[in-house]
Amino acid sequence: VARAPRDRAPAKDIAIIAGISLTMLGIKALKILPSIPFAPGHKLVILTPIYIIAALKTKSRFGATLTGLTMGSVAFLMGDGRYGIFEIVKHVAPGVVCDLLVPVMTRRGKSNPGGFAWSLLGGLIGACRFATIFVVTLTVQAPAVAYAILIPGLVIHTTFGVLSGYVTHQLVKATWNGNGHANVT
Repeated sequence: VARAPRDRAPAKDIAIIAGISLTMLGIKALKILPSIPFAPGHKLVILTPIYIIAALKTKSRFGATLTGLTMGSVAFLMGDGRYGIFEIVKHVAPGVVCDLLVPVMTRRGKSNPGGFAWSLLGGLIGACRFATIFVVTLTVQAPAVAYAILIPGLVIHTTFGVLSGYVTHQLVKATWNGNGHANVT
């Protein structure tokens, strides 16, 4: 019995999500200046475009969210991060934003949105990712001074998110096939 190509879409999505999550874990494993709090969030310049590619390459409406869930779950199980189980949410949030906004950005035309548009989306993704840290702080009822300490983190995460726009633009341009989706090999 011959199967239609559509029957293979879920299996292909699983392979794409697993491959992208593995790539993200490899990037996250790189330790640049370990144990020194130098520019926390700097890996967002690379991770944010990968979430966007996950949204473009998968047929599922929730490809980037599932990528974030996979990435966050494995990172949590490996003991990565300092937010415990909330580490998963920190990786799911960018995926949700990508799944909601990337189709809107790529639907309007047959061309890749410009670097400025991707930078705005990257800034929003960085802010939403940092919002999960804010929610954790709110949940544990931290003292008021903790919120003052969080403000520089918001600026840093949003800045690196904005900087990711150029990387996103180049990465999407390299994979764009002209019909609003990335080439799937």
